[in-house]
Amino acid sequence: MAENAPALRKRQQIENASKTMFVWVAIAAAIVGIAAVVSVSLFERITFRQQVIDEKNTTASTLRENNKVAEDLKKEIRILNTNQALLDTPRIDGSAPISVILDALPSTANSSALGASLQQKLLSVDGVSIDTLVVDPISGVESNGEDASAVSSDNNAITFRFTVSTASGNESKMQDILKNLERSIRVINLTSVSIEQQGSGGKITMSAEGEAYFQPASSVKLKDKTCRPGKGC
Repeated sequence: MAENAPALRKRQQIENASKTMFVWVAIAAAIVGIAAVVSVSLFERITFRQQVIDEKNTTASTLRENNKVAEDLKKEIRILNTNQALLDTPRIDGSAPISVILDALPSTANSSALGASLQQKLLSVDGVSIDTLVVDPISGVESNGEDASAVSSDNNAITFRFTVSTASGNESKMQDILKNLERSIRVINLTSVSIEQQGSGGKITMSAEGEAYFQPASSVKLKDKTCRPGKGC
C-alpha cells in the first residue's frame, strides 16, 4: 500500500489537472463565443449606423443641389417674364407673363374644355357652320371605361376632328379658322386638312383632324425612408 500511495496521488493530481484544464477550456470557449457574438453585433450596429449616415449625406447633398437649381430656376423665370412675345400674348389681368406657357400646355387632359374652346372660339367664325365636332376623351384619365369613344394616349395628346362649311365665295372664312387655330395659346397640331366644294357654286366644306397636348403636373414632396439593421435602407 505504501508503494502505491505515490502513484495514486500522481493519478489524482493528473485527474485534478484535467478537470481544471477542462474548466478553463470551457470558460475560454464561452468567452470566445460571447466575444464573437458581441463583435458581430457591434459590426452590424456600425454598418447600420454607417448606412444611416450615408443616407443622410445623400439627402443633404440632394437638398443642396436642389437649392442651387432653385436659384437658377428663379433667374430663368424672371428672364421669361421679360420676354416680349409672352408680354404681347393675351392673359388674365394680374397674371405673370409666364402663365401663358401654363395655359398653352395644361396639366390635365380636360377634353371637354378643349371642345368648348373649339366650338365657342376657334371654330366660331361668322358665315361658317360647325357640322361635326368630336373630341376624344383619354382612356383611363377621363373615362371610366364605359365610353366606347375613349382612346389611349402615349404622348399626352387629345385627338379631335371637325367638319365646318360655308357658302361658295367665302373661302377666306376657312383661312380665318386656320388662323384662329394657329394663334391659339394652347398647342394645337392639325394632322390632316381637306377642303372641297360640292359642285359648281356649292358650299365649301373643310374637314380636319388634329391633336392638342397636355403635360401632367409633377409633384415635389418629402418622403420617409426606413432603414433596418441587416436589411439596409
